[in-house]
Amino acid sequence: MNLILRAHHLLCIQGYQGKGYNDEFVNNMTKITNTLKNNINTKIKIISKTDFICSKCPNNIGNGLCKSEIKVNSLDTKTIKLLELKENKTYTYKEILNTIKEKLTLEKFEYICKNCEWFKYGYCKKGLFK
Repeated sequence: MNLILRAHHLLCIQGYQGKGYNDEFVNNMTKITNTLKNNINTKIKIISKTDFICSKCPNNIGNGLCKSEIKVNSLDTKTIKLLELKENKTYTYKEILNTIKEKLTLEKFEYICKNCEWFKYGYCKKGLFK
């Protein structure tokens, strides 16, 4: 299976705890994270617009856009830059995990994610820096 994911979702996935906006979102996010955990060779195309995770999110307004587009686009831009990824490029999940391990520091994580509504719960931080 090939996945299409927003760049910042690569970080969200690491701390996913089975919580989300609603049941439909949680079921979809759980399916995607399980796919990745069960096959680290899954191919992921990195984008900066709505993706497979957003497809079941109540903030998805269609046409590749989110209700919080300015905020989430900033998350994507920072993630791509600081992890030295290329937008529209396809990576394996294993490559992504290695990149996160090699390039993401606590300072970079906080810079990227501090304005995210989920940041305060600490899920991503715990998943990324365990």
